[in-house]
Amino acid sequence: MISPTLAQLSITLVLVFVAQSTAAEVDFNREVRPILSNKCFTCHGPDAETREAELRLDQRESVTGAAISGEQAIVPGDIASSELIRRITSDNDDERMPPGGVSKALTPAEIQTLKTWINQGAPYEAHWAFIPPRRPTRPPVRNANWPRNEIDYFVLARLEQRQTQPAKEASRETLIRRVAFDLNGLPPSLDEIDAFLSDSSPDAYERMVESYLDRPAYGEHMARHWLDLARYADSNGYQYDTERQQWVWRDWVIDAYNKNQPFDEFSIEQLAGDLLPNSTPQQRLATGFNRNHGITIEGGIIDEEYRTEYVMDRLVTTGQVWLGLTIGCARCHDHKYDPISQKEFYQLYAYFNQVPERGMRGFDPREQIPSPLAIEQHRQRDRQIAELKAKLEQPLDWRTHLDAWAKEVARESRKGWNVLAPMEMKSSGGTTLTKLDDDSVLASGANPRKDIYTITTQTVEQNITAVRLEALTHDTLPGGGPGRHSNSNFVLSEFELTAVSVEDPTRRQTVKFQKAIADYSQKNYEIGKSIDGTVAGNNGWAVDGPTRKEPTTALFIAEKPFGFPEGTQLEFRLRHEAGFATHGIGRPRFAITTDSPQSIGFDEIPAEIRRLAKVSPKTRTESQTQQLKAYFLTHHDPRNDLQERIAALEKQKAEGFPATMIMRELPQPRATHILNRGQYDQPTEKVSTGVPAILPPLPKDALTNRLGLARWLFHPKHPLTARVAVNRYWQRMFGLGLVKTSEDFGIQGELPSHPELLDWLALEFIRSGWDIKHMQRLIVMSATYRQSSHVGQAAYQTDPENRLLARGPRIRLDAEEIRDAALFASGLLVDRVGGKSVYPYQPKGLWLELNNRPGYSQAYPQGSGEDLYRRGLYTFWKRTAPSPMLKLLDAPEREFCTLQRSRTNTPLQALLLLNGPQFVEAARHLGERMRQHGGKTLEDQLRYGFRLVTSHSPTEMELQVLKEAYTADLKQFQRDHAAANRMLEVGESPVSNQADVAELAAFASTARLLLNLNEAITKG
Repeated sequence: MISPTLAQLSITLVLVFVAQSTAAEVDFNREVRPILSNKCFTCHGPDAETREAELRLDQRESVTGAAISGEQAIVPGDIASSELIRRITSDNDDERMPPGGVSKALTPAEIQTLKTWINQGAPYEAHWAFIPPRRPTRPPVRNANWPRNEIDYFVLARLEQRQTQPAKEASRETLIRRVAFDLNGLPPSLDEIDAFLSDSSPDAYERMVESYLDRPAYGEHMARHWLDLARYADSNGYQYDTERQQWVWRDWVIDAYNKNQPFDEFSIEQLAGDLLPNSTPQQRLATGFNRNHGITIEGGIIDEEYRTEYVMDRLVTTGQVWLGLTIGCARCHDHKYDPISQKEFYQLYAYFNQVPERGMRGFDPREQIPSPLAIEQHRQRDRQIAELKAKLEQPLDWRTHLDAWAKEVARESRKGWNVLAPMEMKSSGGTTLTKLDDDSVLASGANPRKDIYTITTQTVEQNITAVRLEALTHDTLPGGGPGRHSNSNFVLSEFELTAVSVEDPTRRQTVKFQKAIADYSQKNYEIGKSIDGTVAGNNGWAVDGPTRKEPTTALFIAEKPFGFPEGTQLEFRLRHEAGFATHGIGRPRFAITTDSPQSIGFDEIPAEIRRLAKVSPKTRTESQTQQLKAYFLTHHDPRNDLQERIAALEKQKAEGFPATMIMRELPQPRATHILNRGQYDQPTEKVSTGVPAILPPLPKDALTNRLGLARWLFHPKHPLTARVAVNRYWQRMFGLGLVKTSEDFGIQGELPSHPELLDWLALEFIRSGWDIKHMQRLIVMSATYRQSSHVGQAAYQTDPENRLLARGPRIRLDAEEIRDAALFASGLLVDRVGGKSVYPYQPKGLWLELNNRPGYSQAYPQGSGEDLYRRGLYTFWKRTAPSPMLKLLDAPEREFCTLQRSRTNTPLQALLLLNGPQFVEAARHLGERMRQHGGKTLEDQLRYGFRLVTSHSPTEMELQVLKEAYTADLKQFQRDHAAANRMLEVGESPVSNQADVAELAAFASTARLLLNLNEAITKG
């Protein structure tokens, strides 16, 4: 054995010492502060009220100075003399810190970390989030070919430090799907996918990204995330949770994102747009952000208590959204972890305490301001009206119009109306219904405030196009009728019809009507509302009994012909709801027709005019021509249509917008006091406006109102605003922010996974002029974002949350995205931007169960037509009863600001996606698209449907599974036609009558399978 030399021993000892020193180095912010914050700050932190022994472990001068006991908590470089070490390692229960019951004991590892830190000199650092970001130097990387922009250098440098490589780039199908969801909240269309796959140009990806940034759907998608922050809802919250009209502010948000309004302007206008010099209506509308809080209408409350809560809500929301701090923790006492005192909390509170509002019904101030999305619509309507008026002023070529009309009349074959004989009659309210000899039904006996007549008839007619309802008079009715009230008035609030197969009663069709007209209707009542699904206000068909003693008629024209070849039972439901007193229905009679919808109306063309219409224009005498002309211009003048269109446009233009709650300052400032324990009725020291000392001071010329505060948030040295914003953008794309606790950048929050990247993004955001689209573009253009998420089980186990960013984002879609994607694939989605909230499908009775307002009973007013298929962004948001469909998929109640939605995985979600009416209806239409447009073979049709849902083609194994599922379902539905019909009758949209029922149901069933794939609800 050869002995080492003295020099060799010296070198070895030095290397060991260096290695040990390096290994033992402790980072205060990353390793020490979390221990002190979690285990010690409760008794020795910023909160003076709970602080023991006047010792602050968050301040170095306190721990290194002499304590009340005379001991020094920390002697830098000397653990033996440090009282802190003695106390945390003591065996004496009375001396050991932290004391039992206050916090968990320190672990051996934590004690060792504190010892090492003290031996190093106990260096303190300011909390990272309170230090203004500094532009970092681009880190060097070995794999210089991988980065596409600055983001990638920071990510790759850390991966290489960990001896890890990034994942390969995702497939093109995955990339376009990922970008489409992240920028628009919707999947790409097949045409868009095919165009991107076939585009071999170097900038194909960049142009694809730009196309999604430029769409109106971008603003809608970005707005949805902002609504969570703004706690936007369509109801007031609290116990009664009544409806509010705040959707015009939502339109402002959509418009601001689509215009790419800079984030500083976007923020300042929402916080203080009313205080801007010469503020515009749109800037005042923006301030609806801070009026989105709950408002109570309950009696017996203390007005000032609730007004105080509204102000608290504004401050806490502002603190979370722009500062990323839990400011609300300082309401009752100094913040226990962050250096924010209770006084500083109320100095901030003072900015928001100047609104002239009440606690009870505190809806004012309000202002009626047009939606920015409707301003352009108004301009378009003005242009349309001008064009129509120009046409109206042009000389009428009546002869050409007359000849075309006469030709149509001559060709018409009219069968007229067939009166239906009642077979069964019943009333939900106890009314007696009797069939008369003329096949009318006479009501007598009870006359309740709410009633439904159900009258069943039968016919062998097919292709029925319209129904006629006559409101007849009768001597036994009050005043002779046609109504049942003492003044003989009649009101029909809702008209419904179901067609049922005579041979198979399980085959049922809810008849949809495209329009309803009446020969008379009382002022302010619109017969069209009797078929639109609503029962409220001046709704339905009303007849003034005293002035209408002859039969009065309403015609209901179907959206499409109906009736079964084997015979049809028609179940009429005439509904009269509370709110119309007892103005019930007296004597109805029904008739049907199969005439063309265009010919149905109250204009019954006389036989002589029909005869003249059949005479050829070449042989028609001048007298015949003038007779036809007189009738034609009286009843069918084409200028009447122009005038009706102009009137309709003028009406749309004249319809006002609801008053939106906005911010406004009191003429005389309201005094603000620190509230003892946060109680509204315990004011103490008076305070003025101000900001926390830990953050940059207000400029000397700063205004002492909300505008001054809003501008301070964008101070060049402000450490939080830009970081907090870009962190949320990152969170949207990757599921987690670089700071995982996006709601808390304070001491209790998590440290950033990539601090230098966060600072670079924040400073880039500022450098770009707070350009939001620029930041979205940067992230999605990066190689980091483009990575594949398919990296194997081991990688997910090693880094389940993808904090190293060694793979692409793979996360479950949000609730609205899942619903919208299903509607998009089915072809049902309506892409109209902006407007009032809508009421899609929801279980019956839920609203009534959760409504506690005495004497107030309102069922869920389910919408119809396009309103059922608008984006989830527009779903009516009731705080105490949000859409159960969205709620099951983790949408928040929006009682308070929500910075990060949870993501759960429950059996109820699978049941919803399989059985919810919206999803089954979407599957019906997706199945129909597959059958009609997918190709000639079953394989092509299934492949087409799979691509619509997942954005890529199925494997052969997947295709085989789908074929087997389709074949099994087809056999089942061929055996059970009733089950097939039940499948196809879900939802309000019509069913195709051009396909075999069993085949269509089998495609719908297969489409349900597709919509429930993991790939369908995941952004991969």
